[in-house]
Amino acid sequence: MKLIIAVLLLPVLLWGSKILSYNVYDRNDRVDVMLTFDTPYEGVLRQSRQGNTVIVKLEEAFIDGSKIKNVNSKYLEKLTIAPQGEHIDIIAQVAKDVTMQASKTSDSYGLRLRFIPPAATDTVTQTPPVDETALSGLPTKNNNEFEQSYYVVIAILVIGIAILFWLKQNIAKRAATIQAEPKTPWLFNKTASEAKPASAAPIKTPSDAGGVHIRFQKTLDPAHTVAMLDYGTQSYLVLLGNNTLLLDKFQDNIPITQNEFESLLQSKHRELDGYFQLAPAQDEAFDSYKEKASGAY
Repeated sequence: MKLIIAVLLLPVLLWGSKILSYNVYDRNDRVDVMLTFDTPYEGVLRQSRQGNTVIVKLEEAFIDGSKIKNVNSKYLEKLTIAPQGEHIDIIAQVAKDVTMQASKTSDSYGLRLRFIPPAATDTVTQTPPVDETALSGLPTKNNNEFEQSYYVVIAILVIGIAILFWLKQNIAKRAATIQAEPKTPWLFNKTASEAKPASAAPIKTPSDAGGVHIRFQKTLDPAHTVAMLDYGTQSYLVLLGNNTLLLDKFQDNIPITQNEFESLLQSKHRELDGYFQLAPAQDEAFDSYKEKASGAY
């Protein structure tokens, strides 16, 4: 197999670079012919002229068959590329006084043949040479600096992703903690309502002997009950439990029906929710509030 590959590569090694493609660009002030090679062209270019015919000899180059291109430009009329053994002849039919300039690309994979009039040639000749020393003094950016910038951007992206992942984990943990915390049953939760529905009529208790009777009552949870107590000509809305809290007192507009009592509880749900959210450290403040409220009797 290696021998076969060597035999196939033998023409390339002997003849040099192969022309893969060629393009003709007709401009207002010139005509450019671009040749593209399969390997960097390192051969010798020789130019000769016979009248209006410019012959360019490319040594160590080859092409598959002859190529003929009619350009019909004021600088170039016809272009012929023909293989000649170990070299290539490029024959260009040009206008009078048109000259040719050849230059390779920086990687040597391309060769440009430029056909220009004498005026353009003079302009190119009179152009002052470029001061390579001055160009070398211009600030440039090394490849190492580009690599460092690339690594810095990658590092910033990685750190940003890590921060976002950490925030997501913390938010998820806090949400799970909040959901796991026991919640105080709300005023109108189903369990409390089904456990002991509010009375639709006043319920007499042994305290009636002292002139106090319960008009309505509703169980909020096993430890707390809200009740409407009648005493004399006034009614009092109180919260009964470990501590007794006076929520309001009424002399007029006293609830008569169950629906009116439920509506009243709806208007007081913020005060009741606030009571359930009191922490043990706030007992002193709660006792102070209870004493002020009790002074309304």
